[in-house]
Amino acid sequence: MAGARQERGDRTAVTLRVAVAGAGWVSAFHLSAWKSLPDVEVVAICDPQLARAETRARAFGIPRAYSDAAEMLEATRPDALDIAAPVEVHGALCRLAADHGVHILCQKPLAATLEVARQTAADVAGRVRLMVHENWRFRPQYRQIRRWLDEGALGKPVSCAMRVRSSGLLADADGKFTQLERQPFFATLQRLLIGEVLVHHLDVVRWLMGPLKVLAADSGKSCPVVRGEDRAVILLAGEDRYAVVDGSLVAAGTPSKTHDQFELLGTLGAAFFADDQLRLAGVRDEVVHIDAQAAYQASYAGAIGHFASALATGERFETEPSDNLQTLALVEDAYAMARS
Repeated sequence: MAGARQERGDRTAVTLRVAVAGAGWVSAFHLSAWKSLPDVEVVAICDPQLARAETRARAFGIPRAYSDAAEMLEATRPDALDIAAPVEVHGALCRLAADHGVHILCQKPLAATLEVARQTAADVAGRVRLMVHENWRFRPQYRQIRRWLDEGALGKPVSCAMRVRSSGLLADADGKFTQLERQPFFATLQRLLIGEVLVHHLDVVRWLMGPLKVLAADSGKSCPVVRGEDRAVILLAGEDRYAVVDGSLVAAGTPSKTHDQFELLGTLGAAFFADDQLRLAGVRDEVVHIDAQAAYQASYAGAIGHFASALATGERFETEPSDNLQTLALVEDAYAMARS
């Protein structure tokens, strides 16, 4: 493992020393995942709002907090930087880490647009290792479907449908928007549902189904207090297969937090996920209960655990920049189709 030897009682352990950039809402999930890993030490956290970094440092036992990422990297010399900051600073932070010889785990998307993401990947390539933190495919239900595909229980995938629903951008009885209470930055995003939310689901669909292209897309906006789209539908197709991704953040009668419904039809069987239940039908029948709340944190633990493991072994990251750029290409094409 890329790390430093540290004495722990009567044994010497190899520890991955990690710094975190960003102390906003999502950072708690990152830090909980890091805390669950053995032989890993989060040595520092930074945020332009120092008080936020200090709050996270106290909550997670992190020894040092900073307001400046460059100062943090100079002072602590970590092995890896976990970027949990807003997308507009991803490129600058990736280049900063590469300049310091620090490996990078960058919260998705790598950049706000495909062009900028390509440039960021090129700037880092060959200098340090970079993984995009695309955690949705690490959710237990999708890992299980992937296993069924690999076992041949589903045969060749033919079609799939992903439905994403939330009422978080509908005003509640007090006139508040639950999604914005949780993630205020949603209000300012020009690219909202597709670029911030459905990018996850496009990645899952592409990972499970194989290469896909966008055939058609449409989007719209109902919520008066956000800039970007809050509903969208995307039709994709590949070789002898197709997929539909359909999302809404203004779906009355649904939970305020986004939840997925998913089906994948193959030549030998089918997989269905809804209401915390994953079902396999066809060659054999199987039912798996999924605790949605636990699965959310598990997806961060899975992605971050994979990053740490791959640094230790030298194995390829599942979500290398080259892989994530394929997902971002679908996002770019979906916006282009929606505009047309």
